[in-house]
Amino acid sequence: MKKAFFLSFFLSLLSFPASSNDAASEEVEIEVVAIIGSQEEAVEIAGSASVITSEDLEIYEYTDIHKILSIIPGVNFRPEEGYGLRPNISIRGTYADRSGKITLMEDGILIAPAPYAASSAYYFPTTGRIAGVEVLKGPAAITQGPFTVGGAINLLSTPIPEQTGGMINQELGEDRTSRTHLHYGVIHENSAFLIESHLWKTDGFDSIKRSTSDTGFDKNDLVFKLRLNSDVDKEGIYHELNLKYQDSDESSDQSYVGLSNADFKKDPHSRYGLTAYDNMDSGHDTFSMNYIIDLGDVEFSATIYKNDFSRNWFKVDKIDNKEVYGIGSGINNIIDAANSGNTSASAILNGTNTQTVEIKLKNNNRSYRSQGTDLRLHYSSDIQILTLGYRETEDSEDRFQIYEYSNWSGGKLGVLTVGSLPDYSSNNKVTTAEAKAFYINEEVFLGSLTLILGFRSEEWEISQERFIDAARTAVNKEEGYPRKLADSDNSLMGFGATYDLTDTTSIFLGFHEGFTPSCGGADPEEANNIEAGIRYVTKSTFIELLYFDTDYQNMFGSCTASGGATGECEIGDSFNAGEAAIRGIELFAQKEINSESGVDYSLSFTYTFTDATFENTFSSSFWGNVTSGMDIPDLPDTQLALRGGFQTITGWKGDATVYSFGSTCSIADCSPGTKIDSYRILDVSLSKSIHEKLDLYTVVENITDQKDIVARAPKSGARAQKPRTILVGLRWRI
Repeated sequence: MKKAFFLSFFLSLLSFPASSNDAASEEVEIEVVAIIGSQEEAVEIAGSASVITSEDLEIYEYTDIHKILSIIPGVNFRPEEGYGLRPNISIRGTYADRSGKITLMEDGILIAPAPYAASSAYYFPTTGRIAGVEVLKGPAAITQGPFTVGGAINLLSTPIPEQTGGMINQELGEDRTSRTHLHYGVIHENSAFLIESHLWKTDGFDSIKRSTSDTGFDKNDLVFKLRLNSDVDKEGIYHELNLKYQDSDESSDQSYVGLSNADFKKDPHSRYGLTAYDNMDSGHDTFSMNYIIDLGDVEFSATIYKNDFSRNWFKVDKIDNKEVYGIGSGINNIIDAANSGNTSASAILNGTNTQTVEIKLKNNNRSYRSQGTDLRLHYSSDIQILTLGYRETEDSEDRFQIYEYSNWSGGKLGVLTVGSLPDYSSNNKVTTAEAKAFYINEEVFLGSLTLILGFRSEEWEISQERFIDAARTAVNKEEGYPRKLADSDNSLMGFGATYDLTDTTSIFLGFHEGFTPSCGGADPEEANNIEAGIRYVTKSTFIELLYFDTDYQNMFGSCTASGGATGECEIGDSFNAGEAAIRGIELFAQKEINSESGVDYSLSFTYTFTDATFENTFSSSFWGNVTSGMDIPDLPDTQLALRGGFQTITGWKGDATVYSFGSTCSIADCSPGTKIDSYRILDVSLSKSIHEKLDLYTVVENITDQKDIVARAPKSGARAQKPRTILVGLRWRI
């Protein structure tokens, strides 16, 4: 119904009578909230920052945020299902699980489902509709909390265009993949609006053993934006009001269950038949209202927002027959046992078990809400830029999770039987958080020297209620509920400096205190962060080399449904790891070459080296048995992206990128069956401009069809990258 409504509405827009003055006034602010602005402005920041533009994104039309971020040094990730639906992103060694240790934003608004109460990002904006990405690291990220150890990522939505018009992008590919991206904006002198839809579906590239079920998804987005703006009056004052509404829904037949090592070798793109019922069903909507008054040197903005996200990931959780393998009922235990040569565990996974076992599937049913007010005051002059900010937020996570059961024998799943409703347990609880944050950031220009000074204070309170019954007639007071999980505050500071040695060469350094709020069970993360580098910039060349050092006074891990580092923890709990050290080198180099034949060439090289270790010896149900000096898991020691491209005056464009990832382990002790060897992927793209409004393109991902293990999480299973995939599409600008 949503698709049909949008298509008819979109067609009606084509005949909408736009104002004769199509172009907006040059004074009109773009409603997309950018933190950096452009790569040219990023170079001026006294710290490390990067911008990926819409032109960059068009090269491959990636829908996987992991691939997009691979060209940014210092950003690591752990792949999962091959599409980037639920990313696991790390910045400078922060623990990547569900991107829960970095600040994630869309248009400057926090987008994690519940940034304080449950930061793990099971929701992530559909990357295919995103028009740009900003990444801040080091002291540049101190204004973007609450997660300030590694940094921040701000996704930029499609802006209202400068003049009436839009685009249709239709893409088709293997596995019955279809992606339709439409947006159209209508511009008047004092008003404008944009309507956008992104419709994306596929049958998936995996197959399920002894089943004809698909392993793909159907994900749809609808975005509406409205801008009202004044003329600039005689005093130079300008007003702007922006409204944004976004709605998305997803149904994906994705699973947490990977493969044992032996089964991975047989067919890395198969799935066990016992996962045939697995499905993620989710919905998300957000509304924001932003007011801007521009007084010339002073600009004030106020934003109010509300995000609602609900999801039920129905998936295999346990095998309720402990006597068969004797080591626990979790699906991760079964996979570990199979990797150790346990034939009974292998038989259960592959459906050759002679004894019927009961599969426990869990409705990981949760709803989230986050809402807040964000105030910013910006003053700029020839010698300084001063920014003040205040944000007040409330968020919550509501869990009401039910088991269902199915017999599993002879490779066939039985009829599902719904279990009892949860009473007092971790499956029947509400966690709420309130937080206030204030920051001040001063950037001073002293000729060849630029200084940045920042201060941030944060205070937060997190509480939890667990109920005595499914009807939630009362909170379990006998167990101490409602219970306060956290009531804390933190202040931190940072500074940076950039010095221009010549017109083309500058050096920079920075220090900032970073921290990550805890939702209870563990102390907040605290870390001292240092970066120092050199930057060389000309019209055709960009080179940046830097060293970073993150010294954790305390690191913690939060247990998610993916099982944590060892898979033995209660979801929602957090666990201290104590001191840790992360050091590394980041290098980015880019060269543009203009030949006399009219062919332009581009080359870029992105490299990250990371040395990340625990600094103490301890044991926990999340991290496992850790000895000082062990590597922090799921963090490759090296990461590289080498890209080369060309563009001709006849409209041809081509690009090839090699991605290379070093080895790592899925748990700290790197026990047998947890190693992830280094691997490489080659992607290529080719496009032809038919005329100024129409492009045809094709993209081939993983052209050599590599089948390496890229992750062993969630649930201990081995996972391969997306196989060779061919996509073709057209972009029609209207």
